[in-house]
Amino acid sequence: MPYRHTPKNGFVLLLVLVIAILMLLYFLQINTLFAPGLPSESVGIEGRPWALAELLIPGGEDVKLPGRGKLKLDIPFTITAPVRRNDAERGEIVIAFNTDGRIRANWRCDYEQAGAIYCVDAPISGNIHTKRTYRDESGKDKGRLFFIAKGRYMKTPAGETDGGGEKGTCWLTGWIGPDRGIQGFITLTQNQQWAAVYAFEKSQ
Repeated sequence: MPYRHTPKNGFVLLLVLVIAILMLLYFLQINTLFAPGLPSESVGIEGRPWALAELLIPGGEDVKLPGRGKLKLDIPFTITAPVRRNDAERGEIVIAFNTDGRIRANWRCDYEQAGAIYCVDAPISGNIHTKRTYRDESGKDKGRLFFIAKGRYMKTPAGETDGGGEKGTCWLTGWIGPDRGIQGFITLTQNQQWAAVYAFEKSQ
């Protein structure tokens, strides 16, 4: 008996296709859905800075210094900038730029969540990198200098001293202009399957 297409057969095929697509999406997202913490709110590199890990220069190797038109590192200097997550204040980050192209930073903040006070401390170290060029909707800005750093963070309830709390990796990425105006992001993660992103900016 020859096969005849009926509306019922078409509905069954469509249902099977929809189920297959949903199962594929489920298996692709299952790790993210059940990872600890919040999923990344960003689709930019600040949501996955570990993709730029090769730009971190190991200790003992020289850091290429910026050329003409970029920030001069002829003397060490330090910048303190306020940190925010959405509309909430999240302390300050202090970034020290050295004449050898290395940077050291520390982010500290205290904030309230669900009626409890938490403290975050994140020492970070890294370097500038001259091979990246700043771009936005207005085009390129070759005067800005890129920097990247990595460290560890600890988030603990206020007053706790037993070494517990949340621990993970802290990334720092950003740009600094010839006038020392600075902007960038702090990214916290535990397993690279989720990221909490904080922004900082300061004009000079």
